[in-house]
Amino acid sequence: MLRLTTTRISPLLLLPSSRRSMSSLPYAFTPEQRAENVAQLKKWKEVAGRDAIMREFMFMDFSEAWSFMSRTSLLAEKIDHHPEWFNVYNTVSVTLTTHDTGGVSAKDIEMAKAMDGFSDGLMRESGEEVPVIVNIDSVKPS
Repeated sequence: MLRLTTTRISPLLLLPSSRRSMSSLPYAFTPEQRAENVAQLKKWKEVAGRDAIMREFMFMDFSEAWSFMSRTSLLAEKIDHHPEWFNVYNTVSVTLTTHDTGGVSAKDIEMAKAMDGFSDGLMRESGEEVPVIVNIDSVKPS
């Protein structure tokens, strides 16, 4: 049986870009900061010859892969940070970099963590949780 849960992401990333202060604008990590932050992510690797990180996600079928991409796209639109990705059947290859800064930033780390949560929640094993981001303001009582 699948249970619905929420995935936590940085509240700052949920603000429309017009409401973020100048001090909250992303900046590219130094090589040391990038290595330290990427080390905290499971299965993400630095891209050789480029200031970016990548991961390949494998799902049970196309429907799970598409569900993962749909969830990610809703978050990407909300935080105005879009992944580079490629999908073939049950596989989604993702590259993250912050184009505005020319390299990996905190936005990429937050997006990677959220994507990890989305993918973990889609594994169809007994008792697995399915993370869902819900805008409570848009939910109407029945």
